[in-house]
Parts: sequence; structure tokens; C-alpha cells
Amino acid sequence: MSLPTGETAIPTSESRSSSYLERMLNVLEATVVARAEPLSLTEIVELAGVPLSTASRLVRQLVSWDFLATDGRGRYVAGGRLVRLSITVTDRLHSVETLAAATESLSELTGESVTAGLLVGSTLLIVARTESRNSLRNVSRIGEVISPSLSALGKAMLSHLPHADRVRLLRAEHGRGADAMLRGLRDELTTAAAAGYAVDEETYAVGLRCRAAAIIGRDGRAVGGLSIGGPAARFTRELAAQAVVSLVAETSRLSVADDLRHAARVPSESAHARSSHPTTTGRRNS
Repeated sequence: MSLPTGETAIPTSESRSSSYLERMLNVLEATVVARAEPLSLTEIVELAGVPLSTASRLVRQLVSWDFLATDGRGRYVAGGRLVRLSITVTDRLHSVETLAAATESLSELTGESVTAGLLVGSTLLIVARTESRNSLRNVSRIGEVISPSLSALGKAMLSHLPHADRVRLLRAEHGRGADAMLRGLRDELTTAAAAGYAVDEETYAVGLRCRAAAIIGRDGRAVGGLSIGGPAARFTRELAAQAVVSLVAETSRLSVADDLRHAARVPSESAHARSSHPTTTGRRNS
């Protein structure tokens, strides 16, 4: 759907205007978009092209409005208000109600807990969740952050992102250790991309088995994903293999890239069986 445009252009970083609003927007953009890792005030000054005194005043104002927040180390990240706006915009693209319905359908089909996550800036968030009706289950909550490097859902999404986006997400989680982490994940992400889904075989959480697949946007990049997880004693390899077919079918339906939506291939466990580095979950969210 095309969006209406007005007569007046929105100020950008290339605009020659030096209005207060433009400077504030430039500071906000530089802080949350220009680089992957949180920025110091000095770095914001450099990227936004404003004097230190101006940047300091604008950053304080943005923090007071909750558009920015400090990370506890003197650096700045997106604030709660900006994150909520991002979630709302993302909701317009992939309705949370639609994702919630998908988790309910898959949970009903498999009997296990199903999670839906979306990529919001440099953060993967749980936006919908249907718990298994069984008393023994893995519990996660809406709003929890998903580890991109440890969870099967995070790795399923990483496997469908370009290198720069992978680094951005991992730096938000691991800082300067992101490059080394990405090198360690390379084989797992290659396997997940080839198979169409990621797996966790009790590597992080003893007794937990999980399968996850990405939801693809119009540009071919992951925008979110779905995962199915349960106790390995109940959610056996055979049942997991059966669940993968429905999981990938559902994420393909939710994906908006036509070439992926109409891809008619049935996933199998063979690609993961050949890999010596199975994809793992890292937290309670699978």
C-alpha cells in the first residue's frame, strides 16, 4: 500500500536547513540508526554534525521525552517511547493479532508452546505467545527480548539477514565481541538458511527442543519469526520434523516476499543432520 505524501518534504540529514527540529531529528537518527552500537555524546556530535552544547541539550530533551535512554555506561539507546512507536509501525506491517493467531494455530496443531518475534530496531522482541496446555512447558512472556545469538528464533532470523544487519544485532547484544560471535555462528546460520529453519537440541536448556523459522519482508530480509518448543521427551525428533512442515508453511504465508511465499518446497531434517553445529536456543524464549 502506498503512503500519501504532502507538499512539504520531511527534513533529512542532507537538508541545508538548520532548524531546531531538524537538528533534533538528526540527533535522534544518529543515535539509533547510524551505527550498530550505542553512542556516546561525542560520537553523536560527530555523526549529527551539531555543536557539543547543542547535542547535549537535544539529547537531554529526548531523554526527558523517553525517545532516548542511557545504557548505564554513558551511552544512548532508543527509549521506551521510541520503541513503542516502532512496534506500532511494525504492527501495521505484520499485525500482532495475525501473529497471535498463527501461534494459536501452531500450538493447537502441535500441542507445544509457540512464540512469535519481531525485529524492532536492533532488538528482537516477543510480540505473541501461545503456551502449551501441558503442565510441563517452557514459559516466556510477551515483551521479553530474544537473544539473536543464543535462541533458535534469533538464529532463524539472523540466517535471513545480510552481514551488516547481523553485525548490528550482535553488537547490540555483545558489543565488541560481535565479530567473533558471528564467526562462531557462521556454520549454524548457513545450515539454517539452507534448511529453511533453525533448531535447538537441548544445547542451552537441558530437556528443551525447539524449531524456528523466519518471516521474510518485501526486501528478502527477516522481519520476524515463529518458533515451536517443548520438552524433548514429549516433543520428539519425529514430532519436531512433522511440526517443521507446518511451521515453515505458516512463516511462508506470513512472509510478503512473493518469491518466498510461492516457494513450494517441503523442509526436512537432512540439512541439520549434516551439520556438526546445531542451532541452539539460549534463553527461555525459543
